[in-house]
Amino acid sequence: MKNAVKEFFLKKRSLQNLRQEKGVALLMAMMTLTLLMWISVELSYDTSVDYVVASNEVNQVKAYYAAKSGVELSLLRINLYKQVMATLGNSLPEEQKKMLDLIWSFPMMWPPQIPDTSKTTEVDKGLIKSAVAESLMDAQYAATITSEGGRIDINDLGSEVKALADGTRAQLLNIFKTEIERNEEFSRKYSGYNFDELLNNIADYVDADNEGRNGGDESSPYRDVKLPEGVDVFPPNRSFITVDELHMVAGMNDDFYKLLEPRITVYGVKGFNVNQATKETLMSLDPTMTEEAVNMVLKRINDPQEGGPFPAENCKKSFLQFISGYGVDTRALEQSTLPFVCGTELNFRIESDGVALRSKKSITVITYDLQNLVGSYTGMLQEQLKDPKKGGNDQAEDGIGQGRGQGSSEGKNEIKASKERPSVVYWMEN
Repeated sequence: MKNAVKEFFLKKRSLQNLRQEKGVALLMAMMTLTLLMWISVELSYDTSVDYVVASNEVNQVKAYYAAKSGVELSLLRINLYKQVMATLGNSLPEEQKKMLDLIWSFPMMWPPQIPDTSKTTEVDKGLIKSAVAESLMDAQYAATITSEGGRIDINDLGSEVKALADGTRAQLLNIFKTEIERNEEFSRKYSGYNFDELLNNIADYVDADNEGRNGGDESSPYRDVKLPEGVDVFPPNRSFITVDELHMVAGMNDDFYKLLEPRITVYGVKGFNVNQATKETLMSLDPTMTEEAVNMVLKRINDPQEGGPFPAENCKKSFLQFISGYGVDTRALEQSTLPFVCGTELNFRIESDGVALRSKKSITVITYDLQNLVGSYTGMLQEQLKDPKKGGNDQAEDGIGQGRGQGSSEGKNEIKASKERPSVVYWMEN
């Protein structure tokens, strides 16, 4: 009997131990399952993050090459335009030359937008859709080309051609003068400011000597300025590479920069291209320039029925006669030595944006036609050497600026075109 009782209690204890071990095993299993779930969630999250990062990187690459495609096609359009102008330019009337500007001025995008007009047939729409469907480009781009010749080249302040330097100075001074007359807030802050000193500092930045135009040494205004790393001499006595570099000139502030930035360039055409000028630049020509006069100039340039672009021959004279009819006092402009250009545009700014899903890349490029501009500048220097008193001013009267000095005939807008890729002098990626 005792043995039976003892055996009963032993079995009962074994069952209790077994139950306890099952509970521990269940707890261990649950902890293991929880750990595995946590690991799987983390792994899934890390994989998703890696996928998103990799996908974004791929899309950024797609967007970059889409933007670059827009740039390359724009360079091709510029080259094509110059080839056409070199071949047909002098045989076409001015209004037809302006039509050729569409080769470079018309915006380009991919995929192309199907125009919703009555002239667009279903066949045209079908061809466009078919081309888009067959394309391997899994991205979009939009590219625009604008003129640089319609802006004021601040590097010309240090030009060896006195007419060009003096004319550029007068035009820049007029920008500040006009702003003081038209902007009350600007006038309150700067009505007594000596803008000649500021322009002297800009000229000292680019000219070849070390003599300050405001007196003393050029480096005097920069003695308390921390120079950029690797720079021992300042100002550098070289041309501005970018417009942003203007911030480094003594006396320059944000108000002055914001006023100048839309009106200036560092890649000009050694003169003022009337037919490519922006509204802001035209408004700053003279304080008496009214919005009505500027709008009529732009209307004429872009409408053959209104007269079309101003002719290369007697460029300055015909332009001044036109604006005088709208109440503009042209006496100061008549005395200005700034060369007026009415010919073919030579320098261009390309802005191309590429988009792939949410990724975007932008590329800005500027081309510079040294081949044609060197002839213009050489002609100005030769004219100045012949008659230092004129300082090359004769060139401003007959539209010199493109092709003259290279053996072309009087007043004609002859350019040389190369089959090579246009010279890129500025390339910025964002």
